[in-house]
Amino acid sequence: MDLTEMQEMAVPRSGRAFAPPAEGAAQRHAAVAHAVVLSICAATLAGAFLLRPDEDGLSLLGYRWPFDCWLHETLGIRCGLCGLSRSFCSLVRGDIAAGLHFHRLGPAVFALFCLEIPYRLGALAAGSRGIDARWARLHLGVVALVCAAILVNWMVYLGGLIL
Repeated sequence: MDLTEMQEMAVPRSGRAFAPPAEGAAQRHAAVAHAVVLSICAATLAGAFLLRPDEDGLSLLGYRWPFDCWLHETLGIRCGLCGLSRSFCSLVRGDIAAGLHFHRLGPAVFALFCLEIPYRLGALAAGSRGIDARWARLHLGVVALVCAAILVNWMVYLGGLIL
């Protein structure tokens, strides 16, 4: 095989070495992404119904939940998400004060998870039409705002440890 034949094999007839996915493939990827996020949010909220929060952690059917924050267990430093599980478990039972006690941003993150479900269902229902650009921008803004708030909250916590 000579060099010309190898080049013809490497570059498809479109002239691009790495062609973007076809329109249908991009829509399938978007649908899978929406379904995955929908499943994660629904499973998280369902899990919050099953787990019981207390000061020492979580329990499932009376047994202590064995999973804790790795960062807190190894270094003794809370991560930016420490307390969210207990906060979600409290909030799903309507106890907003306990939800705030376990994590200051627990209610905001909980609301985001709850709002993800209709957003993702709408995106899946829209199919090839896609979701309205205004809703997509609003969604992206809310997600970015909540993520930034979590990061700032954690930096304030870490700053308190240093100062």
